[in-house]
Amino acid sequence: MVRDARRTLDGALAGAGVAQDCRDDIRLALTEACGNVVSHASLASNYHIEVTVDESECVIEVTDDGGGFDPGLVAAVAAEEPATEPVRLRENGRGLHVLAAVVERLDVVSVEDTGTLVRFSKHLTWDPSGRE
Repeated sequence: MVRDARRTLDGALAGAGVAQDCRDDIRLALTEACGNVVSHASLASNYHIEVTVDESECVIEVTDDGGGFDPGLVAAVAAEEPATEPVRLRENGRGLHVLAAVVERLDVVSVEDTGTLVRFSKHLTWDPSGRE
């Protein structure tokens, strides 16, 4: 499902004239958001992706029904990295950090016994040769 969502969204944004580097960031962010659900929402039976695009911004919401989690634990995992280590992130716990690095806004809302919402937005840049 993640691969299909990425391809569909990328095709629509390309057709609208969104620049390649902007689409790359959006694809990466969508992959990380969905990967977070698949990896960490062990109680989730399914998830939903909603995309809203206007003239200047793409907003994506990924929701699951997995019972929620503590978003503060993500920061705790990153803080455990020893300061003497080179700039390297652990294999686990870096998805939201990667996502935050490529978007302008990231919200993670977790509600116990309900699920998690990952919402992010990216300012759109346009390919001058692709817009009329």
